Amino acid sequence: MRRFRCGLADDYRWAAALLAGLLVAAGGCKTSTDATAAASQMAKTAQTLCSYYAALETTFAATDELFQLNQALYGKPYTAENREQLQTDKAELAKRAQLASDLSALSDSFSKLSASTTPSDVATAAAQVESDAEKLAGVKASSVEQGALKLAAQALTSAIQQHKEREAAKAMEGTAQALSDLFAKETDVWSSTDQVYAQIAATLAGNLVDTNATDNTAVLDVALTPFGLVRGSPSADMNAKLAPMAKQQIATKQAAMDASYASATDSMAKALKEMAQRIQQVAEDKPMTFRTEPLSLANVQQWATQVTTLANEVAPAATSSGSSKSSSGKEN
Repeated sequence: MRRFRCGLADDYRWAAALLAGLLVAAGGCKTSTDATAAASQMAKTAQTLCSYYAALETTFAATDELFQLNQALYGKPYTAENREQLQTDKAELAKRAQLASDLSALSDSFSKLSASTTPSDVATAAAQVESDAEKLAGVKASSVEQGALKLAAQALTSAIQQHKEREAAKAMEGTAQALSDLFAKETDVWSSTDQVYAQIAATLAGNLVDTNATDNTAVLDVALTPFGLVRGSPSADMNAKLAPMAKQQIATKQAAMDASYASATDSMAKALKEMAQRIQQVAEDKPMTFRTEPLSLANVQQWATQVTTLANEVAPAATSSGSSKSSSGKEN
């Protein structure tokens, strides 16, 4: 699975260069102070949005694996149609992450727009962003919002290619608003699959506990860890006694997963809406009240990091298990 470079210092620099260059060159603010602040805030917001989409794509990949596992263990049908729809949605998430990544590259190149002519790398990067926007077509519920984002991207590309900073600033304002609208419209689409992921994972885990296919002694850590003790191999009787606590742990974790995702999604929506408003204020030469990025971004990044960390923990375990079976000669 692809990993997007959503959290690097270079991303901040080119995103800041893009927005500051647009707003200052457009003459939309009296000094560069407000434009610089807006650029820094938008850079962080875009970076976090990229992390959000990348983490959600990871969740969709895990959902596909869970459906396959559920079918293999319990004969639950995973139709070709359902799998195709999941793969389509996952591909759409990848497109959105790619769009954010290329928009960052454009920002880096746009810092050269103050020259008398537009550098070829700026035009190339702008064309790539427009191309990315044109590829957003797999989510019917947001067709109107996708269209608005495509038009904004086209206007931004055209203005950059023609070295028209004032028009580019207005197009950036429109792009920020269109991106906020798109995110809000698609929330239910992504949320439905994330909820299915948590539900099917919890159901599978519960079934495995019921069939004694799990080691339930993890619930003992609260008593053992403070004293430097570790769990041993449980007897069948001990494992059975701990089963109800293990199932309660699953239910508690499922509720926490659902709440964490819902909170992160709400925080991301608020941040995008807030940044669209801030960019509009600066472009219209209105005073900038806030000098830091939206506070809600920290919540989104925390969720995205948790999802990525969990995926990295699960993948090596699966690989190790497969290697062990192959080397034993029992399974290839």
